[in-house]
Amino acid sequence: MVGEPQPRGEPSHGADKPGPSSGVAGDQPPGVGFRAFATIWLALFLDLFGFGIVIPVLPYYATHFGASPSLVTMLATAFSLAQFVMSPVLGRLSDTYGRRPVMLVSIGGSCVAMVVLGFSSALWMVFLARVVSGACNANVSTANAYVADRVPPEQRARYMGMMGSAIGLGFVFGPAVGGLLSIEGHPEAPFLAAAGLAAVNWVMAWRWLPESHARRDLPARKLATPWQTLQRLFGLGPSPLRLLATISFGFFFAFSAMESTFALLTKARLGWGEKETGVLFSLIGVCIVLAQTVLLSRLVAAFGEKRTLTIGLWIQGLGLVAVGLAYGTVVLAVGAAMLATGNGLVNPSTSALVSRISSAEEQGLNQGIVQSAAAVARIVGPIIGGFLFEYVWEGAPFLLGAAMAVAVVMLFARRIAVTA
Repeated sequence: MVGEPQPRGEPSHGADKPGPSSGVAGDQPPGVGFRAFATIWLALFLDLFGFGIVIPVLPYYATHFGASPSLVTMLATAFSLAQFVMSPVLGRLSDTYGRRPVMLVSIGGSCVAMVVLGFSSALWMVFLARVVSGACNANVSTANAYVADRVPPEQRARYMGMMGSAIGLGFVFGPAVGGLLSIEGHPEAPFLAAAGLAAVNWVMAWRWLPESHARRDLPARKLATPWQTLQRLFGLGPSPLRLLATISFGFFFAFSAMESTFALLTKARLGWGEKETGVLFSLIGVCIVLAQTVLLSRLVAAFGEKRTLTIGLWIQGLGLVAVGLAYGTVVLAVGAAMLATGNGLVNPSTSALVSRISSAEEQGLNQGIVQSAAAVARIVGPIIGGFLFEYVWEGAPFLLGAAMAVAVVMLFARRIAVTA
């Protein structure tokens, strides 16, 4: 990449070298206090908790308003499309106006969306609530940028891992709580419970979340649009940001294709129902949390973020192969634990690397663009996975996911030799 013109906001320095975002005017970042970190952590937990809590309930809730099966699946698509559009927008707004107001608005919006969902009287209100939820859950980019503002580069992977544990725990507890709160005659109970937790989180943010980023008066034309996001993601020419976005796309494509067909696989091969599959999904969530809180920091200290990311992708790929070929409980459980461990290593390592290649002025935007790539993967992954499961072979989505993981490993390995 030496001598190649770089798109704005995509610095040419190597991904292991601290970028301008390492501090303000060369000063050491002030650090994240316990209360501020707890607020950010809870916001990310509630993003996945609020997403998971509706999984057992939303299909039945939507059919109550006359939704067909295809419209029920469109609810998930609408959620992910909103995330795709808004991830770079919220990130850019946080670069311009500060992280605190964006977090306050997005947390408040999540609360309002859950209230609207709980009191919906028509299908269009259900869709509106899911679109608003998807847009507000795009605050992951702003949360990552907040931590990058406050933490030295060498500690970012560890902090990103701790924030990732919030997502993993939300993945564990959201569906379980949604099922427990599915009270006959009160289908709105899970949504109102999520709204109450979001309201508590908003109060925490109002009281405990100081600003981490000075306001910058950027021209309105520099605010991210969906077209600009697509240009950053799929434009011609290599760049560190585009590389990391490609890796994020491949990783989330593999994981979402698995996630959408996993229950179908266990039912077809082992005769499992919701209870058994739910237990195994809980195992996946626990493994993600353990990888991010216990294993990640040790691997980063020993090998660095880039090699840790590569290790995670190989583990995920091998786990997907094991699941795709499994016809017994032991192999299935081992494969699920492996792919979850890979997940726990890849996601925070990617966020840490994005923070290293991003300037202070584009930290939120670049985090948002990578999150947009993940949102696109979560849209197309289940569609392709479902098609392969139905028309090719029940193990095909998992083997395709493994191939995607290996492909991005090879792409990333080639780029290490150039940018290191």
